[in-house]
Amino acid sequence: MAWRTLRWHPGSVMGVLTTLVIAATVISALWFVVDSTERQPPVIERYAGAAMVITTGGIPGAIPPGLVTAVGALPEVTAAVPELSFVAPLSVRGNVVRVAGDQYPSPWGHGWGSARLTPFRIQQGRPPRVAGEVVVDARLAEAARVTVGERVDVRVSGVSRSHEVVGVAATSARWRHQSALFFTDGHAAKLAGRRSGVDTLGVLPQPGTDPQELRQAVARVLQPYNPPGAQVIRIATGADRGAAEGNLSSGGGPREGFNTLWFLVYTAGLIAVGMVAAAMGLSIRRRSTEIAVLRAVGARRGQIRRMLLAEGLLFSLVAVMVAVPLGRWIAPLVADRLRDFGVVNVSFEVFFRPLPALWTLLFTVAVALLASLLAVRRALRIRPGDALGEAPAEGGTLGRGRLLTGLALLAVAFVLALLQVADLVDFGQPLGSLIVEFARVCLVVAAVGLVAPWFVLAVGRLLRPWAARARRAGGFLSVANVVFNHRRFAGAVGSLTLGVTLVGVIVSTQSFYDWRQADLAAAEVSADHVLTPAVGNNVLAEELRRRLQNGHGTAEVVGVQMLPITATADDWTPAEGPPPRTYGSLVTGNLMRMLNLPVRGRPLNALGEREVALSDSMAARDKARIGSRLRIRFPGATRDEVYTVAALYPDSSELAALVLPSLGPSATHLSAGPYVALYVRGPLDREAVSEAGATVASYDKQGYVLRKAAESAERNRLLPYISVLIALFCLVAAVNSLCLALLDRRREWAAMRQIGMRRGQVMWMVCGENVLTVLPVLVLALAAVVAVASVSAMTEGAGPAAMVSFIPFGWLTPLGGGALLGALVGSLLVVRTAMKNER
Repeated sequence: MAWRTLRWHPGSVMGVLTTLVIAATVISALWFVVDSTERQPPVIERYAGAAMVITTGGIPGAIPPGLVTAVGALPEVTAAVPELSFVAPLSVRGNVVRVAGDQYPSPWGHGWGSARLTPFRIQQGRPPRVAGEVVVDARLAEAARVTVGERVDVRVSGVSRSHEVVGVAATSARWRHQSALFFTDGHAAKLAGRRSGVDTLGVLPQPGTDPQELRQAVARVLQPYNPPGAQVIRIATGADRGAAEGNLSSGGGPREGFNTLWFLVYTAGLIAVGMVAAAMGLSIRRRSTEIAVLRAVGARRGQIRRMLLAEGLLFSLVAVMVAVPLGRWIAPLVADRLRDFGVVNVSFEVFFRPLPALWTLLFTVAVALLASLLAVRRALRIRPGDALGEAPAEGGTLGRGRLLTGLALLAVAFVLALLQVADLVDFGQPLGSLIVEFARVCLVVAAVGLVAPWFVLAVGRLLRPWAARARRAGGFLSVANVVFNHRRFAGAVGSLTLGVTLVGVIVSTQSFYDWRQADLAAAEVSADHVLTPAVGNNVLAEELRRRLQNGHGTAEVVGVQMLPITATADDWTPAEGPPPRTYGSLVTGNLMRMLNLPVRGRPLNALGEREVALSDSMAARDKARIGSRLRIRFPGATRDEVYTVAALYPDSSELAALVLPSLGPSATHLSAGPYVALYVRGPLDREAVSEAGATVASYDKQGYVLRKAAESAERNRLLPYISVLIALFCLVAAVNSLCLALLDRRREWAAMRQIGMRRGQVMWMVCGENVLTVLPVLVLALAAVVAVASVSAMTEGAGPAAMVSFIPFGWLTPLGGGALLGALVGSLLVVRTAMKNER
């Protein structure tokens, strides 16, 4: 029975199948990618020759000499091999070398003493013996077209040095996603800016040593170096060695924290449910007369229900047969884009197994059956008498519950906005305010989607008197149809409004946060120039700071180093849980001349040897005030050091949660520097910056402010594109609904043709209906975006110019234009096809 009713409605069949195929294709492609993240083989390159690695999770120089000696003295250990890893951009004959397939654009620098951790062996030439000599790995040498005897430039931490290539090294281990330069151990330590500490320690066991006994012995040695309840220095064996390299995550998939891939799957699934429900509901409404006839001739409710569920099952099976091959083809393209966004690393490969196809089938069947069940409720309300009297299916008014719900949500959003703008309630900074803002934005998006059909109806009623005086009958009929049959357009209007408003609000909010970061930088930074590591570099050297300081006319250069530490209140006990790990800023120079911070207590440049400054948020977390005592454990230290809080400062993006004047006595293995930023007062030594090349990014104050906005946008660049994906789903659903709604109206158009209307007039009328449906939606979405942008601007005291900059016209224009164009083209094709068969 399901097939017999469907074959007389090819338009409905194509509309529902198109929607299901699109939804299932996206889901299957994402599911292939998600399934592949759990199937990635471990990638171990640099430490393939070491059974065990002692790592600090990327803290430079945090393993002290005493720990190296203690591990090497264990009877289970043949050798403890210290390792240094630092970014070492390479230039050959003036050209920066990039190796295809590497995770990072620059090679890693190491000491030759740690080459056996891979292991590397000399293929040509000899090992380095003095400073100024370098060994290049074979893969890098091939990409750079460099041979033994040539001179190359290595720029480390913003300082360029010339080196002679004395050897080319090769390894039998897999070596595909990083490149290596090897120096003498002493020269490598100087280049990396290390004192006596090393970054990683490779452990080579005695032959026949039990791995568990080795691990226990090493763990006993590490115990004094870790704070109670924390693991700063830890052991990595097996697949964990890949993560210890600091180049690739262990599984090739998303790193710890927010899982973007599952978020994409959940979002696509949620939108797919709405799309399919709307398409199937519209398809069943088109057959309302047939369903009424079936009821009139004695069909029971259960029979109608089984018929529609069978229809949903039939649709889902056909859709999956098409969608899974398409998803298999699209999945590698999705993986490529995710690599570009940094969601997965370069080693990620897509694997095709039957399980994602099965999950796609189950998901599609579940969505189709759920949509059928939702549509069944509406179909069963059709009275058998409607089949005999041919009662009109349209013309009724939408339920007021939808309107009242939308207005209620708008009222709640307005109250939250008023409380934020007037600062009547302290929601808590920053988390509380962020939650309230997120709730307000969600309320606005949901409310606009609910109110949109009524808004379109109101616009139609407003335009009806002007349309009645128009010369063209098509214009009047367009307005009359939109008003009389507004229920027909409600599904399309809701989907379209939701998609466009969501993109506009998300991009607007992102623009606001970008502006706020720039505004904070403009208010805080008083330095004339700021230097930061460029992309692919990680730090700036103390040598560069000194050279800039000696520049002509330069007043002062201040360096800021970020150091992970463990800080607890003086009365903290292990029973309270693991100590929180935070970052401290170690400052070289007079920071007060570079930043405008309202410091309470002692100035930051006057902190004593055992004094520390805290940010407001950290002081609130630890319930600290000026005069409180803190215990600080530096990385690699065996004891805590006690500091007194001498100053408090507002949270700043330029500083960590804690400022230290110097390293404590227990941290002599750590180095002062390298720096994450250099602040310059006075003229900038352009020659020093020019020699640093692409490893250093230098900005004047205005350029640095713009850079802060760009960094904020870069950190959150994936979210706007996710919203666009949702919007495209909604646009497809809206255009599909508008086109399917036209298939009901063949008799209406035939009647118009019989009273003398030309085909052009009918098409003009249909185009007018689409314009009167889509344009009010775009206006309403724009109004919602303007409202959100206005509230954001008022909360931070931004002016009208800043508020206008928050409105993403560059995103809304193509989305709105695409929706209007798609609706017009699709509708014209449907009308033209329907009127082809006129007699």
